[in-house]
Formats: sequence, C-alpha cells, structure tokens
Amino acid sequence: MFIISPLSNCASVAKRDRFIEYLSKIAPVTYGNEPKCRAYAWFRSAEDNETVPHHWLRGLEVYEDVESNTITHRASAEYKAFRAAVSAERLLERPSDLRFWRPSSIGFLKRNNDGQGSDIFQETPPSLGLQYIVVDELTPRSTYKDAVLEQLSRMANVAEQDEHVLSFWVLYRGEEEQDQDILVFSRYKDKSAWVQFCGHETSSAWGEVHALSDEQRRTTWVESGVGFVGR
Repeated sequence: MFIISPLSNCASVAKRDRFIEYLSKIAPVTYGNEPKCRAYAWFRSAEDNETVPHHWLRGLEVYEDVESNTITHRASAEYKAFRAAVSAERLLERPSDLRFWRPSSIGFLKRNNDGQGSDIFQETPPSLGLQYIVVDELTPRSTYKDAVLEQLSRMANVAEQDEHVLSFWVLYRGEEEQDQDILVFSRYKDKSAWVQFCGHETSSAWGEVHALSDEQRRTTWVESGVGFVGR
C-alpha cells in the first residue's frame, strides 16, 4: 500500500473551510469510483494542542498502488477543480508534503470484526461525540529504530484488545528510503478513550519511545465530516 498523510497549512480559518468544501466534493467520488483507494479522510484540529495552528488540516489517504493515487485519483473533475483552487485562491501557505508512507507490519487501520465495511464520516453534532485522532511523528535516534518499533508493537497489541481504539497503525517510508521517520496514526471513539489508552495503558511504552527518539511531534484531530476509512 501507498499512504499519504498531508499536514495542510491552510492560510486562514476561512481558507480552511474553503479547502474542506472542495474535499467534501472529492470524497464521495473517491469512495464510489476508486475501489483501490482504501481510505480518504480529512480531520480538523481538536484545538487542544498548540503544536500546529488550529486552522490547519490533516489527511489520511490509502491506496493499493501508486497509480491509484497519481493517475486514477487525480483524474476526476472534482480533484482537478480542487487543485486549481488551491493555487488560484491561495488556500495553503505552502505545499503539503505528499511523499508516500508504507505500512509496517505493526497495528491496524481499521478493526476487522466491527461488522461494517467502512467508517464513512458525516457531519456529527458535538453532543454525539467526535472520533479523536492522534498523529505521532517520530525520528528514532541512530540505531534505535528497531527498539522504537518493538515498543510500538507492544502498544498495538494493547490497542487490539481495546474496542475503543479504532485504529493504531505504524507507518514508515520504506526499506529503500534513507528517511528513518515513523508515523503512528491512531484513532479513538472519543478523547476520553485516548486518555485511557495513552495515560494509563501505554504511558510507560510511550515514555520509552520518546526517550529513544531525537524528534517527536504529536498533533491531535477530530473528524471533519469528510471521507471514509476502510472498505
């Protein structure tokens, strides 16, 4: 699989909303016409984390092969309109990082036993609760990547036993890449589920991961009503 997880630097709150407006037109076309796209979801800031500005967005797009992204996905009229608008309306402060991630053997994008084909996001009243998404970007210290992955594997095993953890997926650039960075995409029923998982069940493992990493960045998000995860 080939995955992108853009951190999109929207230029303002108004331009973030305009960005989402275009994405909301792309998502149903992607779900209906692109069977090799396994996930296409975009998230708003949870506004409880100052690591990046609150008007930025985060995406997760999962494709079975490169062509599914670079050819099929980019061929739709909706996508072309979006790309034109990003430039013409100056929606972004700078281009998003669209380099591919690859799945490691650790974790899961979506539970297989939930009886559903996919999570399709729609506008959800806050009173009903929003899924909470955490993205951890890590640069392991030299020679410690395997030790970091071992800790993440232990956390993934805990996540599999917790029905409130909807995703815990560990990504890397690929064996052929010099970039040793790791990205952990995790998704929870709500924020309290994350607090339980991270604060009580895996706190020591996270401490070890951070101690073995030269750099780490955690950003927190909620569903925006755009896209789907799994099929």
